[in-house]
Amino acid sequence: MGRVELRSPLIVASGPGGMGEYMAFINPSHIGAYILKTITLHPKEGSTPPRLYSTDRFIINRIGLENPGIDRFVEDVKRGIYDELFEKVPVILSIGGDTHSEYMEATQRAFSILPRFTSVEYNFSCPNVESGGLSMVADRGALVDVMKEVRNMVKNTPILAKFGIEGIFVEEASDMVAEMGWDGITLINTIRGLVKTPEGKIIRGGISGSVLKPISLRAVYEVRRRHPSLFIMASGGVYTGDDVRLFLEMGADAVQIGSALFKDPSIIESIYRDIKGE
Repeated sequence: MGRVELRSPLIVASGPGGMGEYMAFINPSHIGAYILKTITLHPKEGSTPPRLYSTDRFIINRIGLENPGIDRFVEDVKRGIYDELFEKVPVILSIGGDTHSEYMEATQRAFSILPRFTSVEYNFSCPNVESGGLSMVADRGALVDVMKEVRNMVKNTPILAKFGIEGIFVEEASDMVAEMGWDGITLINTIRGLVKTPEGKIIRGGISGSVLKPISLRAVYEVRRRHPSLFIMASGGVYTGDDVRLFLEMGADAVQIGSALFKDPSIIESIYRDIKGE
């Protein structure tokens, strides 16, 4: 096992941060790590438009894990496509899958590039695809097998498990993380939701935004009470310095910023200055 070391508690969340695009607006010293979009074994084209629906309180996201697939991603890393990002900031790889075998195969194919990443976050909780994360947590046997095998395979890079609140209680998820010897847990992911637009179109996807803050705070609080020494990365509803301070007070070791980037790409700098009293 490894230890997750961060120079700042602020993290760019997987998904909204894309593949490093927001570094153009971020002082590298202000963030502890940048999490790339989730990469799966096979390429995914993602959902058909519209992919985002935004209100003042929440965003519905139905991007659908669009990504080039692990083989193309590994090739791009080796070709130096992400060298500038690696030079600026610690980078976290996010791996997802639809089945036990896909998680394992993706891990095996990524093995040669793992030393370049400060850690790997395994996404067991994506709600805006027809299969994948939520079906994985529904099959406890497959989930346990994946976690055991990944831990046995990945020895020198810290690994984090990302869970939502659907399909599994966060308390149970954190017990599994601790029992399997993983290095930390990310709480939470988006939650399945639905809106009907003024034009009458029904949009299903994952809800993110400030509306999630009380839910993610509760998840962090309960897991910290249960596991005093477990590394916890909070995610969900973070928009201000006060939000960050509250999550840290509730027990988070680090706090991801995601949907807030859509509204203000420079939000991390203002949050960093706030929590540092500048």
